[in-house]
Amino acid sequence: MQNSLYFLVKQFFLFFLFIEVFRTIFVIYYWDKLQVATKPLQETLLAYVNAISLDIATASILIVIPWLLLNINILFKSKIIKVILFIYTLGVVVFSTFIYIAELGIYNEWEEKPTFKIFNYLKHPDEAIASNPLILTLILTLILVVVLGFFYTLVKKLFASYDVSAKRDYKLVLFSLFILPLFIFLGARGGWAEIPISQSTVYFSKHKVYNDVAISTVYNFIHSITENQAIINGENPYKITVENEKRESILHELMSIPEGCKRESILTNERPNVVLVIWESLSGDFIKNEKYREVIPNIMKMSEEGILFTNAYSSATLSHEGLPSIFSGWPALAGTYITNLPSKFYKLPFLTQKLKENDYATGFFFGGQLRYGNLTSYMYGNGFDIIEEHSDMKMDSKKEGVLGYHDEYMLEYLLKKSSKSKEPFFNSLFTLSSHSPYDQPMEDVVEWGGSDKGYLNSVYYTDKSIGEFIQSAKKESWYKNTLFIFVADHSHHTPMSWSRADKRWHHIPMLFYGEVIKKEYRGKKIDKIVSQKDIAATLLSQLNISHSEFLWSRDIFCKEYKENAYIMNKNGFGLITKEGSLTYDLKEDRILYKDGNISSLKIKGNIYMQKLLQTYLDY
Repeated sequence: MQNSLYFLVKQFFLFFLFIEVFRTIFVIYYWDKLQVATKPLQETLLAYVNAISLDIATASILIVIPWLLLNINILFKSKIIKVILFIYTLGVVVFSTFIYIAELGIYNEWEEKPTFKIFNYLKHPDEAIASNPLILTLILTLILVVVLGFFYTLVKKLFASYDVSAKRDYKLVLFSLFILPLFIFLGARGGWAEIPISQSTVYFSKHKVYNDVAISTVYNFIHSITENQAIINGENPYKITVENEKRESILHELMSIPEGCKRESILTNERPNVVLVIWESLSGDFIKNEKYREVIPNIMKMSEEGILFTNAYSSATLSHEGLPSIFSGWPALAGTYITNLPSKFYKLPFLTQKLKENDYATGFFFGGQLRYGNLTSYMYGNGFDIIEEHSDMKMDSKKEGVLGYHDEYMLEYLLKKSSKSKEPFFNSLFTLSSHSPYDQPMEDVVEWGGSDKGYLNSVYYTDKSIGEFIQSAKKESWYKNTLFIFVADHSHHTPMSWSRADKRWHHIPMLFYGEVIKKEYRGKKIDKIVSQKDIAATLLSQLNISHSEFLWSRDIFCKEYKENAYIMNKNGFGLITKEGSLTYDLKEDRILYKDGNISSLKIKGNIYMQKLLQTYLDY
């Protein structure tokens, strides 16, 4: 029995050591990101100290099953228990190692701890690998092999010291059955405090990356599964009791605007061609900051002849959240992706289908593969006449990068396809060169940016490609009757280093361009707060096509338009208004970011989230 207790204690410290090893690997791997603090070494040490309670909780949770198996073995003495224990222990180590390796791979882009949603990322490991430069993939593989080899050796030594046939001591049996569980429970719960431990317990820094260092990745992953049971079980955790009149007033302010409102008409005719270019990962810093504007000279020049929305926001942080926001006016939803479930996304309205009903020829083009995030199914759900991705195109291999065909060649392809399209047409292109690993086919032009230099140069390259595309398009007969819309699928980290809870991280450029825009609107800068999800209702309204199905999309040019934008937070929402902005974690009941007057924003965001999730659950 004593042997069993020692074994359990050693297994606890094995799991604890495992967590600390990967924390240290993360710190070394992302040491450049930790330089946001004035004293990075001191801040890093504080992360280790603050992490202890959650690490103990994680290790305590992981030894619950071994505790049960050891007690069974104490009572019944079966060698098979040792085999099961070995498989469990090694399984935890192997599975957790892959989660940690995935974290190292995605954190640079996502800046989030991996949750159960990581399975969507790992469904297509080839894309996950392709998104990282070869050298980083080799480094991650080496870390995987070394860590697994090291801990496999420790696990074997641990089990070599465990004797399943040791003599029973009934006093220790009683201790193990009735006293030891209390210690495990308290460890997993974080002590006697009224509120149990959670990720927020270890938060200590104003810099998100240090809080992410402190959070146990394994605990966060387990927590993401248990906390998202509401979506699995069909329950709405955002329920809030509010008078119906007040609820409806708030929803009227935040949701769609009834058709028939007085609006500005910005187009010279109601049936222009529409070319929509969705720019992979483009930050609003490029239009707000003078230095950054030099990275996108073509877009800035075009803005002098088009309509630039200087206060536009993406609803989330990933492509398979951004595209439904653009094409269906659907806000990103915390805890799940609507693209995962055809049974739900087929109930969304689709901008493409509305245009097809009004005799538009439609096409969607992407130089990579759409499998990630189940985007293939969603894009086919849109009903495009033509959908072409990498596997459908036959270009010279010299035009190809790690993720697919480079943007300049895809924009040339879009030009050719548009010239062959029957008018009016709606053609859309999703770019990819500004996605890591940033292997655009040109020499670096931007010489600043530190670890973000590759991203900045990729943005410069795509901007250059767009400039060349527009110059070529001007020679085509269909150009004068075409509205060009340029918008990002989501924002991206820049050297400005905004937190993802900060509204500035979600800020994106949005530009309407073309000779089909009335002269009095050309060169106009619109500073009102808008969202990418407003594109559907705004465009359809300008074309005098009904947008009543788009409950979450709003007509920007409607006189009744109330300025606000919703952004998704992993456990709640962000709400951006003229009066103030708030990002709030509903599950942990804490403010992540605020500015201005936020007195009414918590209840407004809660009601919005409740309605949004209920709509999703009812689909």
